[in-house]
Amino acid sequence: MKNKLISRISNGLGNQMFLYAASYVFAKKLNYDLLLDINTGIDHDIKRNKKKKFKHYDPKYELDIFNLNAHILNKYSLFDSKLEYIKRKIYIFIDNFKHNKKFLIEKKNYHNKNFFNDIKTDSLSNKKIYVEGYFECEKYFLDYRLDILREFSFKYKINCNDKYFKDIVNSNSVSLAVRRDRFTETYDDDTSIQKINRTKRFEEDQFNYVRKSINYFKSTIHNPKFFLFSDNFENLENKFSNTENIIFVKNFLSDKVLEDFYLMYNCKHFAIAPTTFHWWAAWLSNDKDKICLRPSNKLLNPSNNEDFWPDSWLQI
Repeated sequence: MKNKLISRISNGLGNQMFLYAASYVFAKKLNYDLLLDINTGIDHDIKRNKKKKFKHYDPKYELDIFNLNAHILNKYSLFDSKLEYIKRKIYIFIDNFKHNKKFLIEKKNYHNKNFFNDIKTDSLSNKKIYVEGYFECEKYFLDYRLDILREFSFKYKINCNDKYFKDIVNSNSVSLAVRRDRFTETYDDDTSIQKINRTKRFEEDQFNYVRKSINYFKSTIHNPKFFLFSDNFENLENKFSNTENIIFVKNFLSDKVLEDFYLMYNCKHFAIAPTTFHWWAAWLSNDKDKICLRPSNKLLNPSNNEDFWPDSWLQI
């Protein structure tokens, strides 16, 4: 029986994809079987979100739309009780002093930021290795791009608003997105003025970035057609009322997250928003002529990873 690499899936679709992609490469380099723990991380997110009352995020395992080769770990093999949780914490602490580690955990620098860490898998030999973190950097899996594209191919045809889909595939489509409520995305009664102001600044910075991106594409490609996605369209159309050929992608059939992702993925060009969700839609696009813009404004890096943006994407 082969050794096992167990990936602790958590957070939303974009972060789950980052962790899976990195774990896939670690397992491949080690020649281990890749197993997914889809319970303990998600359960932790559910408890946290109940406490903080998030508006836009319903924690669940979301990778089942893809043709993944990994298998789901049997729930009885997990650190899924209070006692097991304590054991996990002890194991992680002991791992700090061991050369042959049981846990492969994403590192942070002295500024408490993540960064690309070229992990030497040849020093790992435990029969079970647990992976935790997000690994939000393409350098972990870029050399295996074709493998990752196969892993993240859709299992089935995604049903979405046919009018949007036809417009996207039959035009020089550009995917735009705006993330709202960045620092006020909970129902807490004690939302501070500081959080409200940070959210306003974050949104205004995005509006400026989107406007610059629109101007760039208008001067660079022939007859661009813009498709703007968002988690909240309130007053959004007024921000871009003077923009021609812009469509606000509001209407969906049943699953907004999945339909938005599929429509984004089918666009020809991208001005990537500060969200892992839009990042992956752009990265997976296999259009050889695609242009990917990303914000130069450091405040619009949604990740704690300093190496979040691919080097090949254009700053604007």
